[in-house]
Amino acid sequence: MHKEFEQVIINNQGRIRYIASRYCHAGEFDDLYQEILLQLWRSFESFTGTAKRETWVYKVALNTACTFVRSSIKHKEIKQSALHKVISDSQPSQENCQAEVLNNFMNSLNDTDASVMMMYLDGLSSEDCAEVTGISANAVRSRIKRIKNDFENQYIGE
Repeated sequence: MHKEFEQVIINNQGRIRYIASRYCHAGEFDDLYQEILLQLWRSFESFTGTAKRETWVYKVALNTACTFVRSSIKHKEIKQSALHKVISDSQPSQENCQAEVLNNFMNSLNDTDASVMMMYLDGLSSEDCAEVTGISANAVRSRIKRIKNDFENQYIGE
C-alpha cells in the first residue's frame, strides 16, 4: 500500500500544491500541504474506487483546505486580503508567458470557479467536477462556459 500511496501523491503533486497555495498564507503553505497529505493517507484505505483517483484526491484536498481555512478564521490568523489574491486590472504585457497569464486569470477567480477550472484543465469530466464540488454537472458546465467567456473577454478581446 505504501508504494501505491506514494505513486498517487507523485501523480497528483501539482494539484495538491495548487490547492494548498490557493487556500493559505505563503507562510502556512507547508502546514496545509502536510495536512492534505495526512488526510489523504488517513483515507487512502477507505478509497473504494467508485470514483476516479484524481476525483478522490481533489475532494480530500479541497475539503482539507476548507477545514484549514475555517480553523484559521476561528483563530483570526487569516486576513481577507490574503484569502483572495487580487490582480491588477491591466492587461498582461507581451512578455508574459502563457503560464503567467493563466495563473493571473486563475487568481482572479473565486475558489469554486478556480477549482472547477483546474479540474477542467486536468481533463476531469463535469460529472467528476460535480462530485468534488457538490454542485450539479449542469452547473459545472455553465461555470466552465462562463469562465471561458470571461477569459476570452479579458485576455483575447474582439
